Amino acid sequence: MSKQMNIVLMTVLAGWLAALTFVTLDVGGAKLSPALESGAAATVAFVHGDSIQASYAFIQDQEQELFKAVQQSQLALERAAIPLQEEAQELISYANGPGVGMDEIQIAQNRLYEIEAEMAEIQNRSQTQLMQMENDLQTQVATKLGAEVAIFAAQNGLDVVLNWGLSGEGVLYGAPSYDVTAELLAFLNVRHSEAQPELKSTEEETNE
Repeated sequence: MSKQMNIVLMTVLAGWLAALTFVTLDVGGAKLSPALESGAAATVAFVHGDSIQASYAFIQDQEQELFKAVQQSQLALERAAIPLQEEAQELISYANGPGVGMDEIQIAQNRLYEIEAEMAEIQNRSQTQLMQMENDLQTQVATKLGAEVAIFAAQNGLDVVLNWGLSGEGVLYGAPSYDVTAELLAFLNVRHSEAQPELKSTEEETNE
């Protein structure tokens, strides 16, 4: 690389660094919220995320639906595989039979390769659908839980609700008096139970 090219690159790099420094340091227009500016202390509580995961009825319902979908997908995969498996067995029996020439064996072998590819495609398609369903479930749970925790926090005068998971993310220590996991679970499951009649009524009207 020529000396002139090095000078050009260094100039460009210096320009980028200057721009990044300006963006980073130019915070004169940014203002804290009134609560932070006044020094007001936030009311903080935490929950054990693993307990929410295990005991929130909405999550259990969604996981049950995913389990049913997995079973249905497995049955569909088995049904789709039966004719291909039968054809493959017939080809193997034919190729191993008496009086079969090399050309016929090659044809049978080629078809077996095609069947193997078709089976792999069916399986990949099924796995892709299940992965999409799992991603959709996680999105639904995150959206639902975020909205419900916001209502719970507003009703109980909480400014911040932290998650304490198995790995301790979000909280390194929490005094028991700030643990609202049980209260939040009770709140979530009562609201989920109350929503079930409305959901069933909506489904019945849709079916009609």
